[in-house]
Formats: sequence, structure tokens, C-alpha cells
Amino acid sequence: MKIMKKYVAIAAAAILLAGVVYFSCSLNKGKKPVNADADAMPQATGDSVAANENFFEAFREERESTRSLEIEYLDEIIAASANDSETLKDATEQKLRLVANMEAEFSAESMIRAKGFSDAAVTFHKGSVNVVIAAEELSSEEVAQILDIVKRETGEKTENIKIMAGGN
Repeated sequence: MKIMKKYVAIAAAAILLAGVVYFSCSLNKGKKPVNADADAMPQATGDSVAANENFFEAFREERESTRSLEIEYLDEIIAASANDSETLKDATEQKLRLVANMEAEFSAESMIRAKGFSDAAVTFHKGSVNVVIAAEELSSEEVAQILDIVKRETGEKTENIKIMAGGN
């Protein structure tokens, strides 16, 4: 029974990972990521302010829905693994990482908007941060500002951060 619970926990974690990968790919579909080094300049990809607003609204709704489902799965694993301390520990750690990532994303988005950008969408997983800014194009200075914020809020290295203009 203990082994079965462990396999269920591993399967649920794999499903969660697959969902996150799918979500990340769908977010970046058709977008060319820009490495956030000092001389990088994103290409213009935006068509209209209304389209950007719809993108960011839809992004947040889908992210919230996905995260709620992930937390629900982890809660089920935690409840089912009450007698298996290793599985319980793993699921609890995953849940805490997920909550920390959510907090870092929210904080980075808020700080980016506070710097005067109309909107931002951030996805963060250890080793990878994707940032979409509501803008038709970004100057080197703007990329540097965003990079500074994202590095500070997530603790990620520059080479792990992708910044792109657009959102539609």
C-alpha cells in the first residue's frame, strides 16, 4: 500500500509537470523570446491595447485555474499520504515551492507595473522565468529595468530570464 501511494504521488507530480509545460508552451506560442542581456532588443509584436488587455486577463485566469488545480492535486496527495512520511514531505515541499513561485510572479508583475509599464505577465519555475510586457517594443533601458526587477524578485540568473514585448 505504501508503494502504491508513492506511485500515485509520482504520477500526480508528473501530470502537474506536464500541465505546467503545456501551459508555458501555450503562453509562448508564436512568440520569440529575447535573452535579457544589455544589448537585446525585443521585436514589436503588439497590435492594440485592447488585445493586450485581453491577453493579460486571459493569462491570469488560466494561470489561476491551473494553479488551483495543482494545489488541489497536491492537497489530495498530502491527505492520501498521511502514513507515508516521505510522500507527505515531497508533496508538502512541492506545494510550498508552488506558493513561493506564485508570490514571486505576483510581486514581479506588481513591481513592473509600478515602474510605469501598463501590464506584465510572469511565469516562474526554478531555472526559468518568462516575462511578457504590454508594449509594442522595449528599449534596452526598459529591458534592463525589467530584468533588475525579475532578478530581485525571483533570484534567477540573467540567462534564465526571457523578456518579450507583446501579449496578443
